[in-house]
Amino acid sequence: MMLKISINLHQILFVVILIHTVQCKVSLDQDSSSHRHQASNKIKDSPPFLGNFLIEDKCQFDLCGPAYTSEWGGAPGQEPVAGSCSGDCSLLAITLNQNKFHKEFLWSACANMCGKKFPADKFPEYKNRFQCMESCYTAYNKISPHHNIARYCLQAACRALSPDSGHQIDCFEGCAEHVSGSLPETSWRVWARAIAGTCSTTRYNATDILHQRLKCADRQVWEHISKVEKNAEESHASHCLTTICNNQVKCGLSCLEHIHSIHHGKRSEWMTCSTSRDCSNANDWSTRKRCADTCQQNIEEEREAARLNELNAEAARSQLHLYSNTAPLSMYTTTTTTLLHSVLCLATLITGHRFI
Repeated sequence: MMLKISINLHQILFVVILIHTVQCKVSLDQDSSSHRHQASNKIKDSPPFLGNFLIEDKCQFDLCGPAYTSEWGGAPGQEPVAGSCSGDCSLLAITLNQNKFHKEFLWSACANMCGKKFPADKFPEYKNRFQCMESCYTAYNKISPHHNIARYCLQAACRALSPDSGHQIDCFEGCAEHVSGSLPETSWRVWARAIAGTCSTTRYNATDILHQRLKCADRQVWEHISKVEKNAEESHASHCLTTICNNQVKCGLSCLEHIHSIHHGKRSEWMTCSTSRDCSNANDWSTRKRCADTCQQNIEEEREAARLNELNAEAARSQLHLYSNTAPLSMYTTTTTTLLHSVLCLATLITGHRFI
C-alpha cells in the first residue's frame, strides 16, 4: 500500500514539474514574440531614416557611397527599397537610434568614423561600414548614458591622431572600453575633466597617443581618489596602484579600501603578504586579496600558537622554581623525623620502657 502511494506521489510530482516547464516555455516564447512584435511595429511605424535629414544624409554619402547614388533622388515620399543599401541603412538607423543623443550626435559621429575607416571608393560594398556602425553603438553602450564621456572620448582622447595611431573609430572603442573597464564610475567626471584638459593638448612622442592620454588622465584620477577621497598614505596608494594593480584605477581603489578595512597595526603585514611569492603569481585582484588575507591569517595563528607555547613554558618554569624552593625543607623534615624515631626505639631497648 505504501509503495503504491509513493509511486503515485512520484507520478504527481512529475506531472507538476512537466506542467511548470511547459508554462515557463510558453511564457518565454510569449515574451520573445512580444519583443519581436514590438520591434516589428517600431520598424513599420517609423518613417524612413526616422524622418531625419541628417541620418539620411549620412546614409547616402558616408555609409552607402557613390555606388548606390541611384537609390536616392526618386519621387518625393518614395520609400527606400528593402534589401537595397538605402533600405538597409534606414532599417539600421531605426534599429540603432533609441534616443535624442543617438540621433543628434552618435549617428553622425559613428558614420564619419566608419566612412573614414572603410571609404566607399575603396570598399564599395557597404557591409563593413554597417558592421562598424553596430560596433560603434556597442562601444557607446558600455558608457551609456554618460553622453559627455562619449563626447570626450571622441573630441579629446581621440582628437588629431597621427596616421600611425590607427583609425578614430578604433580609438573611440578603445577609450570606451578603458573607461568602463578600468575606472570606477564615481570617478568618470574627474576623468572627463582631465582628458579634456592638459592630457589631450600635451604633445607626446609615442605613436600610441591614446595610451599616453589615457595614462595621463588616469594619473589625475588616482591623485584625486587617493588624496582627496580616501586621504590615503602615499605608501598604501603606491602599493595598491603600482605593485598590486598594474596601474588599473578600479583595482587600485578596491585594494585601498581593503587596506583601510584592516587594523592599522596590521596593514604593513598584509602588504608584505601581498608581495609574497605565493601571492605575487595571482592574476587578478580578487585572487591576490584572498591569498594575502590567508597569509596574514596564518601569521596571526602562528603568533597565537607561539604565545600559548610561551605561556605554557612560563607556567612550567614557575612550577619547577616552586619545587626547587620547597624540596630542601621537606627533605630536612623527613630526615629529622627518622632520626628521632630511631633514638626513641634505642631508648626503649635500653630502659625497657616504651616511649612511643
